[in-house]
Amino acid sequence: MTVYHAGDYRKHSRRGGQRGNGGRNNRNGLDRNGRVSLGPWNPLCAIAGVLAVLAGCVTAARAIAPARMPEALANIPVNTLIILTVALSVVTLILVIVARLRARRAGVGHGIASTWGIIALVLALMLAGCGWAANTLFPEGVVEEKVADAAPTSTPTAMQKDVDNAFGTCTSGWQGMDASSYPGVTSIQMCTDTRVVYAVFDNSSSVGIYKAPIASKASEVLAQYQDQAGSAQYAMLTGKQWILVGERSGIENLQKTWGGTISNIN
Repeated sequence: MTVYHAGDYRKHSRRGGQRGNGGRNNRNGLDRNGRVSLGPWNPLCAIAGVLAVLAGCVTAARAIAPARMPEALANIPVNTLIILTVALSVVTLILVIVARLRARRAGVGHGIASTWGIIALVLALMLAGCGWAANTLFPEGVVEEKVADAAPTSTPTAMQKDVDNAFGTCTSGWQGMDASSYPGVTSIQMCTDTRVVYAVFDNSSSVGIYKAPIASKASEVLAQYQDQAGSAQYAMLTGKQWILVGERSGIENLQKTWGGTISNIN
């Protein structure tokens, strides 16, 4: 026969009461210690907020210094990163609202995680706005990569000689094109043999203004000689006060001498 002492009875009674309270706590939305359980909403607020801030940092960095970003991120448009940041911010806001409503219904404080979620939300939107402003005012980035530029723009014959060395000799001679439609353009020269067109500007600001229209016009003119080029791919080489359009293989050779930045022509 088992004998229970008075102290043992009290211990068993307390344990049974704790197990009973634990069951009732779970049914009433309380944790094991009898405190109100807010579920996963507060941690989710913090996680979403951190992700939104990280996306905002990438957006701002991509807009300010695209040349210094990893290639995988540099190829993502700034507008796409802005949309991602805003989307994560909206998710954070929804989670904060849900967490605070849950806390209000439970009659307890909303918790520090949802407060940090709001701070992260504001910070992420500020970073996205910074990225949008930088991308609008400086499409090429605020911090631009330093590119070598050794083109002899002041000596036309020296430029033509370097181009001949890279693309082949222009046997038919270089032909001047009408540059009157492009203020700030000093000269436009073309060689039909090697299918090359280059333009020289009198200031660096004109390059950004007329780079696209001149490249489009050059591609249109060179298309007339497409039978000679076969399946050649055209590209553009850009310097501080000059641009050149021609076959990509020749441009890659010329870049070794002049420097500049290579870009594709659609």
